[in-house]
Amino acid sequence: MVQDSAALWRASREIHSRQWADGAVIYDTVTGDTHHLTRRAFQILLQLQKAPCTLPDLAERLLSVFTPPPDAEDQDTIESIVLNLNALGLTEPTLP
Repeated sequence: MVQDSAALWRASREIHSRQWADGAVIYDTVTGDTHHLTRRAFQILLQLQKAPCTLPDLAERLLSVFTPPPDAEDQDTIESIVLNLNALGLTEPTLP
């Protein structure tokens, strides 16, 4: 399932959110859908809203956000979360 490491990912639309210690609820302003996200998925979405990045760069950005910080084994999990967010229409790959 490994994606092209040079592909840039970004948040694809505006959302409204409410965060708690164990996760967040987001409202998709385009579709009107509401989604419950884990804390990690929400942090990934927030990072992709700041600026597009590659999956390896995203893992690096998350070092300062996650406790404990992600390690090399977490790369597949980060990729899975980004792809799941993509299936919901919340992230999309862009051209570098």
